[in-house]
Amino acid sequence: MLTETLTKQDPAVLGDFSCSDAAPPATEVQAPALAVNERSLLGLVELLLKAPAQLDAWTRDPARQAELIPRLLMLALMSIALFSTILVLLLRSAQAEAVPLVLENWNGSVGAAIALALAYPVGMAAASGICLPAFYFFGLLAGVRISVLQVTTLALKGMAATAILLLGLTPIYLSVTLGMVIFQADDKSLSVALSVGLALPFLAGAWGLRSIYVGFLSLEDTLPPERRCRRTSFLRRLTVAWAAVYTTVTPVMIWSLNQHLAARLR
Repeated sequence: MLTETLTKQDPAVLGDFSCSDAAPPATEVQAPALAVNERSLLGLVELLLKAPAQLDAWTRDPARQAELIPRLLMLALMSIALFSTILVLLLRSAQAEAVPLVLENWNGSVGAAIALALAYPVGMAAASGICLPAFYFFGLLAGVRISVLQVTTLALKGMAATAILLLGLTPIYLSVTLGMVIFQADDKSLSVALSVGLALPFLAGAWGLRSIYVGFLSLEDTLPPERRCRRTSFLRRLTVAWAAVYTTVTPVMIWSLNQHLAARLR
């Protein structure tokens, strides 16, 4: 009797010990594809806002990766450059006493303005490039099937998502800070507002990191089924570790680039 009981195990009981990360057996209902002009920047913006999962699927298509990379990079650089230009104009319109202390070399000159305007877009792109090898290595270490082009597309998708959110926050920030300048707010309050502006790209970067995280975890279906549960958990940890590295490298890169350009353009 005991032998018969052990050999006839209840599947419901065994299911309680299954991996919690395993996909549910229910059939997944896919949303209809969003019809956009995939060759336009506005089409990419619409995908990032309305159908990011569809864009994730495109990043897995080798035929689309070479087309997405330059357009995502252009979208990110243009949006971030527009924000940094607005920030520079606000800094130049403020009194010297209101400039945040982190801009120790700021003197309001044209050279300092150009240096800061270039530091944000170029610095964020350079930080992504520096962190790309680690991103690719982490993917291989987790066991997912991924190429260098796909890693680059995912990283630029996150950078573009950051830029879109930053561009959406810019009118709100501009109206508040410009009102403080026009109505001559005290230097301390204006300094806080300008400091928020300097940190705004990094705050918006949280959405970009989430976009990278979701896109990278969608590759879990390339893992072997017998090891998918354990490897997916490992993939999550590696993605979070890469996000921490990228979050550390980006502000350092922007600050160093600003210092270097300001010294050259003085």
